[in-house]
Amino acid sequence: MNMSTNWSWQLPFLLQIVPGLILGFGATLLPYSPRWLASKGREDEALQTLAKIRRLPDTDARVRLEWIHIITESRFQAGVLAERHPKLVNREDATSKIKLEIVSWTDCFKDGCWRRTLVGAGLMFFQQFLGINALIYYSPTLFGTMGLDREMQLIMSGVLNIVQLLGVVTSLGTPDRFGRKSTLLFGSVFTFIPLLIISVTVGLFSKTWETHTAEGWASVALLLFYIFVFGASWAPVPWAMPSEIFPSSLRAKGVAISTCSNWINNFIIGLITPPLVQKTGFVAYVFFAAFCVLSFAWVWFFIPETTGKTLEEMDEVFNDRSGVEDVAKKERVLREVYDEKSNSGTTSA
Repeated sequence: MNMSTNWSWQLPFLLQIVPGLILGFGATLLPYSPRWLASKGREDEALQTLAKIRRLPDTDARVRLEWIHIITESRFQAGVLAERHPKLVNREDATSKIKLEIVSWTDCFKDGCWRRTLVGAGLMFFQQFLGINALIYYSPTLFGTMGLDREMQLIMSGVLNIVQLLGVVTSLGTPDRFGRKSTLLFGSVFTFIPLLIISVTVGLFSKTWETHTAEGWASVALLLFYIFVFGASWAPVPWAMPSEIFPSSLRAKGVAISTCSNWINNFIIGLITPPLVQKTGFVAYVFFAAFCVLSFAWVWFFIPETTGKTLEEMDEVFNDRSGVEDVAKKERVLREVYDEKSNSGTTSA
């Protein structure tokens, strides 16, 4: 549909506002997480929320045991923060609270968390440099490199986004079933293959598509396959993992750094893609295929498997806070919490 008025950009903008408003109002109905409630000292509320999430009564031994571990982790992380910044934690003035907020961001890059920060930011880096938003933003241009006319370029751009949606739908169960790491490795391999083949066909036939329409449509099919695989692997996992790997005290900041990495790299991709496609042709596909290879190696060597692990078990997964002193301290806090809740009659675990 052609629009010559301002509605050509106002209507798409308006349509995107609607789901944003629904999401915003819907967020007000969500309960606070048990871990956040525990970190604020609202431990009884944390138990009630956890019971609702698990769909079990708050007297259930499994719920109460998890509740105790959540409280333990919260108190342990608060103790770690107090040890790192004792002069700021124990002061109530506004200036100290602001300073504590600022310096606590640096804790994401210190021992016990820097590897998790690298994982979160790195996942978002590769999510962008595998080429997904380059293909979405400039899909008509890319379809043009495969010999499609203007009308078909626009049609296939719509098809491209529908295929990605179908890929994302498949991811609702696959990361939990097959594992985060395995899903990412699968995605790296099967995004690399179509990009490599497309680079060859575009390089060979970009000037003679009129006599090689079959090769052009094969390239289109491979691009659709690429985006389906991406939607099933690298689209969801990098958004899920950062919220799973950081300790409670640094979770919000760690996720924020990861998200910041996503948007910075998104901005870079938006800048480099047009000249890359216009001036190099098939090399643009080689460029993104190379990052598929790099992502495979990076995931293989640096990403631990986190599927099925709780936030409280991530220290063992990353092996970054497994010192004897930390282990002993956490066990001591666990005993204190268990004794406290047992003596107060709030647990039967």
